[in-house]
Amino acid sequence: MPKGVYPRKPRPKLYAADVVAKIDDLYAAGLTQAEIGQEVGLSQKVVFTIMRNHSIAARPAVPRCQSGQANNNWRGDDAGYAAFHKRLYALFGKPAKCSVCLTQDSGHYDYANLSGNYADVSDYASMCRSCHWQYDKKILNISHMRAKLSA
Repeated sequence: MPKGVYPRKPRPKLYAADVVAKIDDLYAAGLTQAEIGQEVGLSQKVVFTIMRNHSIAARPAVPRCQSGQANNNWRGDDAGYAAFHKRLYALFGKPAKCSVCLTQDSGHYDYANLSGNYADVSDYASMCRSCHWQYDKKILNISHMRAKLSA
């Protein structure tokens, strides 16, 4: 390039003080940069640039609450069998005792559905694996256990 002919750096676009103040107020009120952009009529990237150029401190990027109905993938009562059980573990944690035989010495505890209404979280009971199998009558499908019961 010839001497003295260099491309200049673009100057940052100056926005009116009332726009900057509105962005600062909306951000302090808890709106996201994208929501502020919709409110003011700018893109999220422009809002971010204005905040950076005017020393408006940004919050750390933390995801919003995604549990329950706030999640976009929430299916409610149309959820599957595994999702209903995961919902129980999220609400009540891992069971630590059997509600039938009251043992706390078993290595495995499950949530057993009592009436077939899987969507109702109050329709489950914590049971040890043995009581759960007996409740579900699964124990009769195991051949060596069938022989013990008939003897």
